[in-house]
Amino acid sequence: MDQTAQEVSARFIKLLQVSAIALVSACTIGLAGGWQCTALAVKKEDPIATETRALMEANKKEEAQAKLAAALRKYPDDDNLRLLHAEVLYSLGRFHFSADETKVVLEHQPENAEAVLLSGKALQSMRRRAQAIAAYKKFQALKPDDPRSGQYAALITVLESESAQWDKRKTAPGDDYLAAVAGSNLLSWKIDKPISVYVKDGTGVEGYRADFEESLRQAFDEWSDATDGKLKFVFIQDPSTAQMTVTWTNDLHAPALTPEAGLAKTSFGTNGIENAEILLLTLDPLKDGPLGKNRMFNTCLHEIGHALGLQGHSPHEDDIMSSQLGVQQGLSPRDVRTINALYGDKSAQTRQLPDKDEYGRPLPASVICERHVQEGYIAASNNQFEKAITEFEAALKIDPKNEKARESIAISLNNMAILNDSHSDKAIELFRSALFWDPAYDTARRNLNSYLQSKGIEPTSFDVRVKLAEQCLAKHDTRGAVVEYTEALIYKADEATKKKRDSLQTELRK
Repeated sequence: MDQTAQEVSARFIKLLQVSAIALVSACTIGLAGGWQCTALAVKKEDPIATETRALMEANKKEEAQAKLAAALRKYPDDDNLRLLHAEVLYSLGRFHFSADETKVVLEHQPENAEAVLLSGKALQSMRRRAQAIAAYKKFQALKPDDPRSGQYAALITVLESESAQWDKRKTAPGDDYLAAVAGSNLLSWKIDKPISVYVKDGTGVEGYRADFEESLRQAFDEWSDATDGKLKFVFIQDPSTAQMTVTWTNDLHAPALTPEAGLAKTSFGTNGIENAEILLLTLDPLKDGPLGKNRMFNTCLHEIGHALGLQGHSPHEDDIMSSQLGVQQGLSPRDVRTINALYGDKSAQTRQLPDKDEYGRPLPASVICERHVQEGYIAASNNQFEKAITEFEAALKIDPKNEKARESIAISLNNMAILNDSHSDKAIELFRSALFWDPAYDTARRNLNSYLQSKGIEPTSFDVRVKLAEQCLAKHDTRGAVVEYTEALIYKADEATKKKRDSLQTELRK
């Protein structure tokens, strides 16, 4: 923003922070021709509201907030008290919570001009410029003759300029650091619906302040805004259904928390990241004192970034995903490009990570191996078993001892057999292949025996299984023969059969 715009913004923000309650009166011309003013009849204010305003005048804002919160638990449908609560929350700098309250009021009274105006102020403080502009314009439409409508016209112009500048900055071309933070595989959330977040109450935790939760909510907003709403979050009260859980802690003795003043742990399945836990320190680990608001905001941004799939750290110190926090001022353009590279429009089947890190160095073989495993999981979850098997086999070429890849091939082959044709000879071949890759996979064993029985073949006979092995060899199915010889040995120990099986296994390893 240029200096002129900054001056205009500062001047109008300062002007609009001043609020006053006007005395409503009526002036009429008396019989003697002079002016006579009489106060209009005004409904007596609710005693709770009167007490709250007195507390506000005495600068006892937290006490006022607590009184209103208690009153709303008793009278949840009282929109006047709720709007006053929103005003108090706004004055405390808890803008998201103020916006939550005005939203409820506006659901009941969409034309309530004061609620519209307050929502705009809260949204502006949350850096939701487009929504703030819409609220201010609605207030102007509802109250065209109100002096404040003219004052907000200039502020709207400033906000529109700021919004355009941010959009330009956000979409500016440049590099990202996805390769540096992707870790061993490309992990992301399925974002067909908002990610549910549960925030544990920090009351009673040493160093905790209510404004910390405001920083947390703002940090979630920043990541959502960076993706133009692709990432959405909903805050819930039931921890049992939460996908993300945020916990406040003052444990300065936890080594994992010290470097970043926080910690994020994720767990994933076939659809990517499924759960995340975020721990946030309420004390400064380096100063053994209260954590500053800016540091808390940066910490929240950083740990949420980890929880969203940015597993490593950026090599650039001005990015929020740098390993050192302190100089950052929110998300950098490179942060924005990186999160969009992770949650881009490419499908799971076509997206590819680079094979070099941020500095152009080839990635370790172990990293490439794990990426193949993860891509195999994604393909298998979409019933693309042939693609999944290709990915798992690629992982095994890099690391022949990778048990996850070997077991996953067996599972994919078993599921392919069931999905494609439940009683064909091809299904039996697939079950045998599954057992070749994982001889301990009892599900495939049971399925194979069941399918053999359906064809009138006795699966528990040593002689029958040896005969099946010879049939496999006649069809050049060496793997199938190994499996059948192995199954035969379950029912009878026979040295000649064992030697045949071992010889075939040696041949396959060449």
